[in-house]
Amino acid sequence: MVAVSQRTSPSLGEFVDQSYDFWLQNDPNDPRQPLLSTPVDRIYIIGAGASVPYGLPTLKNLTWQLLQCLGEQDRQTLLGVIFECFNLTLERAEDSPDFEELLNRLDPNAVRYLGGIGLDEKLAVRKNAITLALSSLRKFIRDRCLSAACVVGPYDRLVASLDERTAIVSFNWDVLLEVAFRRAGQTFRYLPTPSSTAGTILLKPHGSINWFALLDRECLCLSRDSNLAAFGDSLAYYLLYVTNPLAPVVLGGSTVEYALARVPAIVPPSASKLLSVGGNPRDGYVEGGHARALQNTWHAFKLMLDQASEIVIVGYSLPGTDASSLALLRNYASTLSTSRPKKVRLIEPNSSIAERYKNLLCIEVEVIGRDFASFDPAGL
Repeated sequence: MVAVSQRTSPSLGEFVDQSYDFWLQNDPNDPRQPLLSTPVDRIYIIGAGASVPYGLPTLKNLTWQLLQCLGEQDRQTLLGVIFECFNLTLERAEDSPDFEELLNRLDPNAVRYLGGIGLDEKLAVRKNAITLALSSLRKFIRDRCLSAACVVGPYDRLVASLDERTAIVSFNWDVLLEVAFRRAGQTFRYLPTPSSTAGTILLKPHGSINWFALLDRECLCLSRDSNLAAFGDSLAYYLLYVTNPLAPVVLGGSTVEYALARVPAIVPPSASKLLSVGGNPRDGYVEGGHARALQNTWHAFKLMLDQASEIVIVGYSLPGTDASSLALLRNYASTLSTSRPKKVRLIEPNSSIAERYKNLLCIEVEVIGRDFASFDPAGL
């Protein structure tokens, strides 16, 4: 049971002088739902291509770049499973397999029915490879973000242009947008809730390198000198995030250390699209909270699309594995009418991507720019 102090616990999101206990007052099966306090007219949908001007790779060349940052032993391990999965001896960058497809083929569910029949040792290499790929990915992205943290660029212009009726949905794990918000002195929130209504809505349906999951629900306490905050201001989700996204985790006098996963919570780009929290939750109650965090994130995305008259898509190719995105965007396009005009605008160098959106959504698509690095959102 979560520890409760003698005095009444303050509402989530408030801090007292020393420390306080988080107490879940919601029905765990009915956590607070997303709340849009202000109508949304425009949504920016951000993909990996938007971070390329900052030196981050796309999924097409991520595998090769990640390999170059590994130690020799880890590099040989990953090269071995790449050969196993693709019959490919990877010696050139241009031969690098798509990182999304690599994780699909390393999916541990592929051998789930072989458990308990004496093959665990033989399967260990593949299981270790998926862990290695994901942990290396997180370190790689954080290092690249640290290198680009002082670079003023298109994200800064985007943040400067935002008003209360504009929201952002980012499918990126990186935190370059968060860094731009902090540089501008502006606030954002990862999930709109009744107790969290200030700042720009920044939904991240694929997780983020500054999100960390709690794997247990016993005696949890955060202190004022911690740099962690609760996702959605509620422990119903058992997710915390680092408020200064590139800083190391500082727990201060908190008691959550033993329950906190050591690696960030992200959604690997695999067919299953499930949140990877870096460990095994102690019980289904905690694991259910992680699932609800993502369900409510997608719910908030749906609510925003129901209201918006314009979406601006930057560097997001709508890959085939993103079935949820496709379903929501098709629903958005299907409500187009003469009385309710809707726009789909792209900042995209590849003309085939614009054609893909047009064919999949059955709606006219306008390419308003080909280079995000030179895009000026003030001109919209």
